[in-house]
Amino acid sequence: MNRRLIKDYICLIYPIFTLIYFLYVFISSIRTGITMTFFLALGIVGICVLGYIKVDTTEDKVFSLYVLYNLLSGIWCVYFGIPVSVFIGEVSTTLLPMMLYYAGRSFDEEYAAKYYHGFILAALLMGGIGAVFYIWAPQFYIDFSYVNEFISKADAPTMRVRMNSIIGSGPMGAFVAYSTCASAYFLRKKEKKERIIGMVYIILSILFSFMANQRSAMFCVIMMLVFLNLVDFTVDKNKPVKYLWMELAGIVALMLGIFIFARDVFEKFRIRLASIPEGFGERSESWIAAVNNMVNFWIGDGLGSHGHRAAGYQDYIVADGGLVKLYSEMGLIGTAMIIFVVALVYIKSAKELSLAVPEIAIITSAILMSIGSNVLEMELCAPIAYFALGRAVRLLNDRKTAEEYTGAFSDGEDPKEHEETGDGMEGVPAAKGEL
Repeated sequence: MNRRLIKDYICLIYPIFTLIYFLYVFISSIRTGITMTFFLALGIVGICVLGYIKVDTTEDKVFSLYVLYNLLSGIWCVYFGIPVSVFIGEVSTTLLPMMLYYAGRSFDEEYAAKYYHGFILAALLMGGIGAVFYIWAPQFYIDFSYVNEFISKADAPTMRVRMNSIIGSGPMGAFVAYSTCASAYFLRKKEKKERIIGMVYIILSILFSFMANQRSAMFCVIMMLVFLNLVDFTVDKNKPVKYLWMELAGIVALMLGIFIFARDVFEKFRIRLASIPEGFGERSESWIAAVNNMVNFWIGDGLGSHGHRAAGYQDYIVADGGLVKLYSEMGLIGTAMIIFVVALVYIKSAKELSLAVPEIAIITSAILMSIGSNVLEMELCAPIAYFALGRAVRLLNDRKTAEEYTGAFSDGEDPKEHEETGDGMEGVPAAKGEL
């Protein structure tokens, strides 16, 4: 089978997801979840056929153990009284996306760029469709939104409170928040054409993220813009400081313009962002109840045991709080595994911060949004986070990839010297700080 064809297919998974949801607006019989699972599963098969399941670095080994742990947790999930159908459903939406880690871990620069292009274009197309429906407000779309419980009342004013697009404002917000982060991949390239594409990507992503009006997504976009500028102007130092002042002046001018000419819009976003602390208070009671009522805090209650599918079988559902859900299902053991992998990536990237900027931004956004929502449980939103995690591991452990990346993204400086890995990875040097 043609290897390039398989890799191209993996890069097209997100555009396929967007097409599935768009068709669902007009063909209500489409089972979006099952259809997405089918196409995602084909991609996972492709990853296996390509031999991408790597266990070379410490991160690879621990992450693979974490994936296996999630799978084995079905044993005690069912033993503790949750139907096997609940576990299987959670495998499709939570476990399968984890396998994109191995695509990120193995894709070279050419296919990393293709994957990010595919994801961002899918996200922006989703945002563009949403913007058209938001402005047009056709009755068929309002009815569609009401039937799918995106809105509580089938009228245009209610529909325009948030831009739901065709997936709901929560997934939409996460989609374009990740897209904002991924845009940095192109913004940081040497070629002017790539930087222009990146600029278009990030502007549209920011616009759609605020139209979605999701607190966590807007907060992540703001924080990641600060992070990207911090790296550009204090770490890389590859841009004149005048550009920072121009950017700040543009932001101030935009905010003043909105404040003066669209005061209601300004207040709408200000109130939403100011209400972030209230969101924690609204959810904390269910979080505490779920943790206090775990059957076993060491191994957790099993994958899916506290998700929405377990409603009716489990009294303590974590509907909004991905980190709490993860802990209550995976326990101390499983949670420690994924924390170790992410912590190792942060430690290594701190020593070479400019090496995996979009990936660190995506991973951090996933963590921040998971505080108040279950984005890693969403089959639509989770694959990009795991792809970024795998790619960060590749960049921080593989000298050849680091040199390719530095050559394509720097102004020609020599890449930093790397030390030999100490975890048995033959012939693959690691970045400084390898544990």
